[in-house]
Amino acid sequence: MSLEKRFPQKRAFITGAASGLGLAICKRLARRGWRLLIADINVERLDEADRILGELGAEVEKLVLDVTDYTAQEKAAALLQEKWGGVDMVFNNAGIATAGAIDELTLADWERTIDIDLWSVVYGCKIFAPMLKAQGGGYIVNTASSAGTLAGPEMAAYNVAKAGVVSLSETLKTELSKDNIGVSVVCPTVFVTSLGETMSGEREMEGNLIRQLQRSKVTADDIVDDIMSAIDKNRLYVITQSDAKWGWRTKRFFPELYTRIIGYFYRNKKWIYSR
Repeated sequence: MSLEKRFPQKRAFITGAASGLGLAICKRLARRGWRLLIADINVERLDEADRILGELGAEVEKLVLDVTDYTAQEKAAALLQEKWGGVDMVFNNAGIATAGAIDELTLADWERTIDIDLWSVVYGCKIFAPMLKAQGGGYIVNTASSAGTLAGPEMAAYNVAKAGVVSLSETLKTELSKDNIGVSVVCPTVFVTSLGETMSGEREMEGNLIRQLQRSKVTADDIVDDIMSAIDKNRLYVITQSDAKWGWRTKRFFPELYTRIIGYFYRNKKWIYSR
């Protein structure tokens, strides 16, 4: 059954909607005639996203939102109920990136990363699950990262936050299945996105990641293709790129071998760890 047949009212809520993967999701849904509540903390980019999506023919409501504010997310849910009588798909997409060795990361780095990348997703799931249950169904898409499945070195705070999102999504996949609510978790490696802007680049690993993001040939649209396929098939994991799939499968089936391989790459400054 097509997405629009499953959700004929076509109502979606997207955080981190003004750039990167969030905006790519919004554009795809706009072209399919969805009504969109777009949320972001960047006012100027949110205005621009509103304009772009309006030109694509979408009915758009915009909301300046700090996703780490639970009450603000509750107000977003109330707005959806007031405007459109509910929501069909919730994309908990807002996030930042952080990198650095364990002795380089400050407690402030940890708190900011966990607040934005994990707590905001917990808030979104906790707030919107009751609404979806009351409606008789819906769909939740949580943006994690392959960092949450692969746990590479010098990315501890980011890895922990994204692993939490993966675990939360796995839990809700089964827990909400009796309520006709689908769940998918998005776990990309590097692709062309604005995520690099959330890092200072002052730490060596952050500089490496920013360069990898800039060089990637994988686009946000490539990831969105797989997200839409996952929703159509009610598939939990959205692991698009070959390196993400290779790493995930190796770690699951050969965990000790996986850590030795990644350790070799790291010690010898291969791939993303190159200086």
